[in-house]
Amino acid sequence: MIVRMRLTILVTLLVTLASAGSWAQDTGAMRKKASAGDAAAQFELAQFYVNEARTARNDKRALRDFDRAVEWYAKSAEQGFAQAQFELGHLYILGRGVEQDRAAGVGWQIEAAEQGLPEAQLEIGLQYLSGAILEHDLELALDMLHKAAEQRYLPAVKQLGTMYFQAVGVEKNLVLAYQWFSIAAANDDKAAAGYLPILESIMDEAQVDEARALAAQWQLDYVGE
Repeated sequence: MIVRMRLTILVTLLVTLASAGSWAQDTGAMRKKASAGDAAAQFELAQFYVNEARTARNDKRALRDFDRAVEWYAKSAEQGFAQAQFELGHLYILGRGVEQDRAAGVGWQIEAAEQGLPEAQLEIGLQYLSGAILEHDLELALDMLHKAAEQRYLPAVKQLGTMYFQAVGVEKNLVLAYQWFSIAAANDDKAAAGYLPILESIMDEAQVDEARALAAQWQLDYVGE
């Protein structure tokens, strides 16, 4: 029994050491590519430091890792890497690894949105809707949200449904609410599907038919048959 336990411990130790060696090798290769100017590797290295910061055992270590994350996100963002621009924007807005500057953060996220990153389009749409950082502009908000939805980004699709159902920044419109929740439900979103029977209970048959027709046309336009 003792021999078997010792063998088990030894095997576990060897596997752990092998994994650690592989992890270090992968990180080293990523760091080498990032240092050579590879924007994707710079983004991945920044992500690595964010994860390290979030699991750090003390504030000093977390601050150091966020500083490094900002450094590598910035290198990638300056090369036009949209995901890095979006994440760098978040750190500016939160003041993590950099002095808080919400305007600069949104500026980076606008750049990512203009490149077509749906996460950024949703975020900027919400910013235009709230008016907290950007000046309130419903037209621009809806434009951003629709662009993200057209890429089948479900959070944006559901946001549109919620806006029309709860009259968030727009007039209540059950037909449009049903349309957007129906689209999300067709893409396996259970929460959105749960709204459909609620809407059907307060809509007449003609409204439901109109909403379903709008959803079907949207699917045809942006997904295909």
